[in-house]
Amino acid sequence: MKPRILFPALVLVLAMLACNFPSNAPGTETPTLEALPSATVTLSLPTDLPTQTPLPTNTPPPTLTFTPSVPIAFPKDVNVNCRLGPSTAWVPISALITGQTSQITGKTSDGSWWNIIDPQSSGRRCWVSSSVVSTAGNLSVIPVTEMPKTSVTNVTVNMDPKTISVAGCVGPVLPIKIKGTIETNGPTTVKWRFETQLGGSMGNQSTDFDAFGSKDFSVDYTPPVTAGTYWVKLIVTSPNDIQAETSYKIEC
Repeated sequence: MKPRILFPALVLVLAMLACNFPSNAPGTETPTLEALPSATVTLSLPTDLPTQTPLPTNTPPPTLTFTPSVPIAFPKDVNVNCRLGPSTAWVPISALITGQTSQITGKTSDGSWWNIIDPQSSGRRCWVSSSVVSTAGNLSVIPVTEMPKTSVTNVTVNMDPKTISVAGCVGPVLPIKIKGTIETNGPTTVKWRFETQLGGSMGNQSTDFDAFGSKDFSVDYTPPVTAGTYWVKLIVTSPNDIQAETSYKIEC
């Protein structure tokens, strides 16, 4: 009995459901979705692009110049001789060392040499050539300085031989040689003479020195045959007075 009752009920349910399904008949409007208008976003870029600032270069800073309160001289490349007078004919008495400066106190009339304070001895002056030094300061105030006077700085005299032996103090004596040396510190004319104790002056002489330095002189001398020890001199009278003395001996 139960299966017969359930079947008609199932058929009824299906029929009711079929009435609720949507119909595909013509005239039924199916709703459609309309596309929304697309929005376009425009980004405006600046027309003036920023320029790049150049990076700093390794340019050295400007050199600061120093103007000394007094005119000075200093070597250009190497150490410089500082001479007694304004030319290479004068003896060097000092030096201006590289990296060292010295005050200029005078000059020659043509400006080719500077008179400076001696870098090694502040109490004296010496000369440097303008061609080998650089300068700084006001050079227009430098006065012209007179050239120094040359002098004979050294004199020597010797005898050869220094001892003469004469049997019985009789007979001729061989000549002995007097040797002398004169040294100057610059160009000059030297007046001089040899002088012996027994024979007196051997005559005045004059010798030109073109530059500083020394010269040798000699003369033969035949002394009287008298036993004893006697002096011999080399005497300079100009440009200054200076002399040297030695002695020889005669034995009988």
